[in-house]
Amino acid sequence: MLKISVKAARVNSKKTAKEAAKELGLSITAYSRKENGHVRFYVDEVIKLSQLFKVPIENFHEAGCLPETQSNTGIPLEK
Repeated sequence: MLKISVKAARVNSKKTAKEAAKELGLSITAYSRKENGHVRFYVDEVIKLSQLFKVPIENFHEAGCLPETQSNTGIPLEK
């Protein structure tokens, strides 16, 4: 299976960082820090991005994302 970065998936889907940030409810600065690897994405954020970019979640190589959801999304995770 081909592994790609979140940034590559975004560029391939012709979305801007601003659009992705808005979808996640993040500032462009916060999104850019995550996309560039300075801060890890939450699992629920990667799920949203895989849907937005139409890329299977398994394709993202950022396997080290944070396991907990953001407190403001209310998306439960299976354990």
